[in-house]
Amino acid sequence: MNWYKYKEAVNRDFSYGWTAVEMDKNLTNKIVNWGRRNISDEEIYDKKGFGREVESHITLKYGLVTENLKMVKELLKDEKIIKAKLGKIGYFSKNPLFDVCIIRIDSPDLHRINKIISDNLVTEDSFPVYQPHCTIAYMKKGEAHKYAGDTFFKDTKLVFNKILFVNGDDERVEISLKK
Repeated sequence: MNWYKYKEAVNRDFSYGWTAVEMDKNLTNKIVNWGRRNISDEEIYDKKGFGREVESHITLKYGLVTENLKMVKELLKDEKIIKAKLGKIGYFSKNPLFDVCIIRIDSPDLHRINKIISDNLVTEDSFPVYQPHCTIAYMKKGEAHKYAGDTFFKDTKLVFNKILFVNGDDERVEISLKK
């Protein structure tokens, strides 16, 4: 049995954590401004903390059953910078309450790190297939499809030199990546 998984499985006193990479401020501003220019307030699902996204990031893995920063750091200590490329606008529509307008992300590096985390740490999430994306907004049902295929951000290249780990208490720690 994997040591990380065993250690977490024997102590179930936890809150979910997650890992992500964060967009820089300039790109975040472009994404937020695109959303404000193109998506009307009437299309936004604005309930229970959902609505327009204002902090752009790409989640690596949600549902980590650990608050142990040392464990996550040890697992990712030899990882190198992450390269990615933005794709077309898309959307998720599986939630019965809202659609999610997103930018699709192309990155073998993100897939590799998601797999490392998934294979070595206990995780509980309802999204077993990793689809890297950046959320623009949570929208009323049936609204997000109108923006699918837009190429405004397509082929924008990204490089990330750190991973963000957020524990169940919303404490945030950055993990540096090697060059």
